[in-house]
Amino acid sequence: MKIAITGAKGIVGSALIEHLDPQAFTITPLDLPEHDISNLDDLIAATTGHDAIIHLAWSKLRDNFGLNTIDPVNDLMLFNAYQAAVANKIPRVIMASSNHAHRHDMRDSDGRIRASIQPPVPDSPYGAEKVFMEALGRFFTTTHGLEVICVRIGNVNPEDKPKPSTDSDPLRWLSHRDLGRLITCCLEAESVPDNFQVFYGVSN
Repeated sequence: MKIAITGAKGIVGSALIEHLDPQAFTITPLDLPEHDISNLDDLIAATTGHDAIIHLAWSKLRDNFGLNTIDPVNDLMLFNAYQAAVANKIPRVIMASSNHAHRHDMRDSDGRIRASIQPPVPDSPYGAEKVFMEALGRFFTTTHGLEVICVRIGNVNPEDKPKPSTDSDPLRWLSHRDLGRLITCCLEAESVPDNFQVFYGVSN
């Protein structure tokens, strides 16, 4: 299977590539300066002939959980990922959403947070952008027939270790190994239920 990974040089991208089976997947890494995901023509050219796109690219300097700002480039890049898939007839797109798409203090009656809690209540402008990512994915599913999986990633870090938990910053973590296995399952699944799924990516 031939897959393209945007943001391949980032923390998540690097960890993912290390834990994907090179015998099962031919990987095209896409990142600056060789590829600018905000350039749709370049992205379409780079993803021609692929079976799936994994979109991880995100500019964090002006747009992350700790900042009260939004960088329109990030929204353009995620839009382009969907558009490139349509242009190249790539059937499946896997998007890096975030656990920040829904507040940690708003839980089901059993105390758990599930992607089925609707509507999601983001905890930041960054989280709201991830909700937009998911909503746009549903649009492309219903209008263009894409299979879209949005994974609300729970803190992949360079140390590959969980961080201390506090009331304001509860424990959430996705190990590099579990990230690789999770995305492998997303790629190898014969089909995506309803062509669209959102779920959390966290380790036990």
